[in-house]
Amino acid sequence: MRGPYGIRAAFDRWSAAGSGARAPSGAPAVPAVRAVSALLAAALLLLAVSSAGGALVIRASVEGHRSLSARDVLGILSAGEGSVFDPSGVGAGADSLIVLLADLGRPFAHVSVSWDSTAAGVTVTVSVDEGPEVRLDDLTFRGIEGPLPDGLVRGSGLRPGSTLTRRCLLGDIDALLTGYADDGRPFAEVVLPSTVWLTDDGGLTGRVEVREGITTWFGDVVVTGNDATRKHVIAREAGLERGSPFSRSRLAGVRPRLEKLAFLDAVEEPVVAVDPTSGETTVGIAVTEGAANRFLFAVGFSGGADAFDDITGIVDIGLGNIAGTGRSASASWERIRENQTEISFSYTEPWLLGAPVDVGVAGSQSVRDTFYTTTEADLLFTARLGDRTRLTWSVGGERYVPGSAPGSTSTSVKTAFAAAYDGTDAPWNPTGGTRVVASIEYADKEIVDSGKDESSGTFAAEVEGFFRVRGSQVLALRARVEALVSTEEEVPYHELLVLGGARSLRGYREEQFRGTRTALGSIEYRLLLGRRSRAIVFVDGGYWYREGPNFAKDTKLGYGIGLRGDTRLGTISIDYGLGEGDDLLDGKLHAGLIREF
Repeated sequence: MRGPYGIRAAFDRWSAAGSGARAPSGAPAVPAVRAVSALLAAALLLLAVSSAGGALVIRASVEGHRSLSARDVLGILSAGEGSVFDPSGVGAGADSLIVLLADLGRPFAHVSVSWDSTAAGVTVTVSVDEGPEVRLDDLTFRGIEGPLPDGLVRGSGLRPGSTLTRRCLLGDIDALLTGYADDGRPFAEVVLPSTVWLTDDGGLTGRVEVREGITTWFGDVVVTGNDATRKHVIAREAGLERGSPFSRSRLAGVRPRLEKLAFLDAVEEPVVAVDPTSGETTVGIAVTEGAANRFLFAVGFSGGADAFDDITGIVDIGLGNIAGTGRSASASWERIRENQTEISFSYTEPWLLGAPVDVGVAGSQSVRDTFYTTTEADLLFTARLGDRTRLTWSVGGERYVPGSAPGSTSTSVKTAFAAAYDGTDAPWNPTGGTRVVASIEYADKEIVDSGKDESSGTFAAEVEGFFRVRGSQVLALRARVEALVSTEEEVPYHELLVLGGARSLRGYREEQFRGTRTALGSIEYRLLLGRRSRAIVFVDGGYWYREGPNFAKDTKLGYGIGLRGDTRLGTISIDYGLGEGDDLLDGKLHAGLIREF
């Protein structure tokens, strides 16, 4: 054994502000004679510094180095041949070199630098004593109550035989404290040993003590700043169940979770107060309410002789916080083109039986002039998994009634499963993150006249990514694919997948293309002008394929510009898109207004 080493000295070298040459705690006082000698040496050093300042290094040598090259050492010290010699920079470089060596597993390293000044320049000599490379033989983490739980130390990077580095040690300590903070012990602390044992070949043995602190748990959630919304609704959405163990991660997720609620405009970081006797943690949340309801009006039309026939429009009303309970409802009317309209409604009841599950109903009716009419109703259950993920299961039915179109009345029973993930950093103008939505649907259909049964399945997936280019410039990418498989030789027109319009392939009419497979890709350059405002340039590419007797397929390209503006009237949107072969005045214009109240 080389004997016990004061580990305090090693850890001092791992501090960015460390001098690299500190005496251990409890060292004897320096005698008066040695103090006078030190003052004389300091005076001589000041003379050397004043004479060396501004001189060039004409020769530099390094000895004792093993982990780093001489060139690297001199580069850190800024003392390479031909450089301007700066004594203060050399001192700071020596500290940086000691920290770097500690990061390489040599926490007991020493560095000394000497120099001679002549009329020709400065000669620098660097002496490095790296000390032993410290290898872990046995570094044990132990709590006051005994060994630590396996779950807290399982991912430790400090294993027997590994090299002890500052990054690894501090990373393990941080992970350990995070684990305790997520397990109801936010006041846990790690006490480094004052002494470790180091063998001649660098094997280290020691024990790190963990003081767990009191066990804490979530108690009351106190909400301030709300007026229309009931306090228990906000407390419920915070996701902090009373009586559950305190968790720093769950507490950190409160603000982003609440900021996703449409009826809250701003949320402050939660504050906590802990009862040191019982461990009960009271969480305070300050919120600012915003407009929960919206009114949307949009209109679109195409250029050319048949512009009036291609006018589209939508009116949508949404209530987002009915009676301050978080319940929501919506109703809309849409004109797809002349004599083709659709009406729809939905209602959502949040937190079914106190669980993070929302139940909703939705219905719609589509009228295609005298061609056909479809009516659909669905029951939906949405489970919340964390702050960003939603899983939805739905069951419902659809009735198809032909008018002038050939065919028979049919009824379908449908069930679908969908998963949605939102990892973006803002709801209106994201600058980073992704959104992912995927769904699969199965439908069993009975044809009334013939009594024949048919079935079909539909798969859809969409990914959006947002990337900040520079400052307020953002690149938005979107990709979507859909596929329909049916037992029918020819899929009925109303069941085909649609492509085209303001929400898919811009520059073309609403639902202009129909097929059994569709794909959409979009590149959008955005210049953010405000929280909800932006100017855009876009290019959309679409593909559609229809199998069966009326086989067809094609690819289309659309491009254009757009603007979103937050005004006193509301958020105004304007898009102008052109399709392949369109003249400048033949584009499709979509204008809309979203008014919140």
